[in-house]
Amino acid sequence: MPIVLVGMNHQSAPLALRERLSYQKHALPAAFKALSTASSVQECVILSTCNRVEVYAVGSVSPAQLCEELITHISRFHNVPATEFASLLYRKMEEEAVHHLLRVACSLDSMVIGEAQILGQVREALRTAQSVGAAGPLLSRLFEHALTAGKRVRTETEIGRGGFSIGHVAVELASRIFDDFTHAQILILGAGKMSELAARHLIQNGVRFVVVANRTYERARDMAHRLSGQAIHFEEAFETGLVQADIVISSTAAPHPILRKDNLLPIMRRRRGKPLFLIDIALPRDVAEDVNDLENVFVYNLDDLQAYLNEHIQNREAEIHRAEAIVDEERVRFLAWRKTREVTPAIGALRAHLEQIKQEYWQIFAPRLAHLPEKDRQTIRTMMDAMIDRVAKDPIQRLKTAALENTSDYDLPRALCELFGITAAEPSPSLPAHTTAPDIDADPDVTTLSAAPTEPER
Repeated sequence: MPIVLVGMNHQSAPLALRERLSYQKHALPAAFKALSTASSVQECVILSTCNRVEVYAVGSVSPAQLCEELITHISRFHNVPATEFASLLYRKMEEEAVHHLLRVACSLDSMVIGEAQILGQVREALRTAQSVGAAGPLLSRLFEHALTAGKRVRTETEIGRGGFSIGHVAVELASRIFDDFTHAQILILGAGKMSELAARHLIQNGVRFVVVANRTYERARDMAHRLSGQAIHFEEAFETGLVQADIVISSTAAPHPILRKDNLLPIMRRRRGKPLFLIDIALPRDVAEDVNDLENVFVYNLDDLQAYLNEHIQNREAEIHRAEAIVDEERVRFLAWRKTREVTPAIGALRAHLEQIKQEYWQIFAPRLAHLPEKDRQTIRTMMDAMIDRVAKDPIQRLKTAALENTSDYDLPRALCELFGITAAEPSPSLPAHTTAPDIDADPDVTTLSAAPTEPER
């Protein structure tokens, strides 16, 4: 069954469209349920962040048809005509989809090359899909390889060290307006990780006054404590916080803009011409477009930050090449696993068949060996196991080699089944709910047959 990806990111689609098609966390169960109604979708994972919306799927139809079904789902779920976004989507199939996800997890496709948040977002996307039974063996394995690649890039390269981040950009852009940060006050709207990281960079560059507002006051208090700042209730931000702040970092989960021209205009009058610097890193956006019309208000959203970051990517080319090499290694590992998985049903059927033969003959001869000491009986069972293992070893190894190297013009798994008179079951199309991802270091096709449970002696 093919693996496909349909999605858009900060490079392919504008922010306004990305926010219309984003999947809020609370809506994911409904999204998976909607996808499950398509009979051809066997597995799926949704990765939705502030910079990308991607739907990964495994299906029982052609890759092109599966992509069209995903586009139809996106259109219906978000109530947005496909004609408004289909041309801005990227469609990736099979190896291209695999390669793309690995690059995403390694932050090579991020707005900020080397940023660390995407790895956690990929992990959370997998866990969410697994919790509702949407991620089956193929996507679980693929995402585990992606997570491994991301971890390796973090530890084996310098791509995440000394590079630009949202916080760096905030400092650079704010310095165009403020000559000195020591007397500037930050107001943080929404107690998210990205907001905190941006605030820390500003603090490291001289900011000493930090105020945190969040709809859940306890979260605001916890972040304020970490930043040695002050927590206020969310309503207070509009009463006094925005009047006193110089720099506002906004990243709430509000479905609509919370900072608009109509509610900022009276606040700007109270500020008496004092400039207000707004950094909007939320998706959907927290700051409405009409705020740009206000005098002395400077707004930077995710698209603006991307334009600035593009200027600094060239400085990190060497580390990017090292990270790309890791991506290729994990891609090869996953594809090798997938190829050997194609012959796993035949191997499993052969194992079961030989084990059944062993059990049948043991039941026949066990009564004749009843006079022997248990140690000798166990030696005979061990010898039978070894003989069965040896008989199976060469066929299994040749099946694996043929799958990996495509060296045979014949359907070897089918030939094996016909020769031994066995039937190979198809791989399970999906995982049950709450199933964890497989251990990617485990051998998926263990050849030893003696591990199978033996029936009680008769």
